Formats: sequence, structure tokens, C-alpha cells
Amino acid sequence: MNKIKDLVQNFENHASKVNSENPEFFQEVAEIARTYGYPLSNAAVFNRNLLKLKELKYILVADNPGVTEQHEECYLVGKAGKTARNFFKNSNLVCDFDEEVAVLNKTFIHTKSTIDLKKLKDFRALFEDSERFMADLAINMLEAAECELWITGCSELTEKGLFAVYLKTLQERCAENPALKEKIFFYPHFSFGNFSRNLNSVRSEHPEMSVREVLKAATLGIL
Repeated sequence: MNKIKDLVQNFENHASKVNSENPEFFQEVAEIARTYGYPLSNAAVFNRNLLKLKELKYILVADNPGVTEQHEECYLVGKAGKTARNFFKNSNLVCDFDEEVAVLNKTFIHTKSTIDLKKLKDFRALFEDSERFMADLAINMLEAAECELWITGCSELTEKGLFAVYLKTLQERCAENPALKEKIFFYPHFSFGNFSRNLNSVRSEHPEMSVREVLKAATLGIL
């Protein structure tokens, strides 16, 4: 776990650096937040729950930090987060979610709605750098531990989508280490019951499968 802790520390330092060294970027994100009627705490958000990791079994990737996430400095703590936690608990995949699941995002940049990231046109380079950083972080964690990488929310994970740079970085890292593909799974987001519907469609066709077998069969063809 020492390597994982070093990666987490580097992430915390990087997010802090982005916030402190880019005041114009912070103001731009704060302006978007004001249009929704709430104050901004962090433009670049580190997930403090990563500091609780003790035995990494899963890396779970969502889109970007929302309102509650930037306020609490924790990822997946809204409705989708509760759904994810309940799934892992009820499926007996982990004993303690925070100690065994590293929750990441495709970018550490906060916006209320993921689509609002498109409003940061003047900071495209910073946004793309954040995608590369988070994709590399996920792969570095995957290489450092015996675990699985689950990437949820794939509608913008295309060559022309909002998270095209994240996808390209994944592809480049997997080209360097093809064995990684066996540990990477793609699913719909946990919001609005999308994740469950995907799994249930597989269950209905293969009721004999275990939870882990269904999860492997339900992965989307992204890589």
C-alpha cells in the first residue's frame, strides 16, 4: 500500500497546486457556481476519502466532482454515491467501502453538471491536463495493486466526447501494458438506475450467473 499512499499524496499535492497557481481558473469556475446560487470551495477537488484506503480492491471512476463533492472534498457522496456504496455492500464485494475502494473521477475539476465543463473554453489545456492526470492515476493505482478498475459513465468517453483525452490516455497506457485490459471494466453511471439496468439485462438472460460473472459479462466495449 505504500505505492498507493504515494500516489494519493501526489494527487492531493497536485490538486492543491492547481487551485493555488491558477486564480483566473478558480474565478471562472466560481462564476459558473454563482449562476447556480452557491459559493465555490474548490475548483480542483481532491478526494479525502482516499486517505482512508487500507486494502485496495476496486478503483471506481465517475465523471467529475459535483456540488456536494467539492464542498465535502469527497467523491461520490450524493445519491449516485449512496447507490454505489449499497451495491458494493449488498453484493459482498467489500467489507468497508472507504477502506477498499478508491473513488476517482475523469477530471478533478468541479462543476455542478458535468456538461458545464464545456463552459471552461479558456482553460481547455488545464482541463485536458486534468484528464491525463486522472487517467494516469487510475492506471498507476491499477498497476500497483491486485484490484479492478471500474469506469462508470461512458457517454462522453469517446474520441469526440468531453472525455476524449481521458480515453486516449487509457488507450496509450494499455498499449504499453496490454494485460491491463483484463482488469478494466466499463459500466453505465450509478445515477438514475443506469448501472442496475445494465446488470439486470444480463441477469435476465443468464440467471445462473454469480454477481462477479454478471459484472464481467455486463462490461461495455470501450477499449
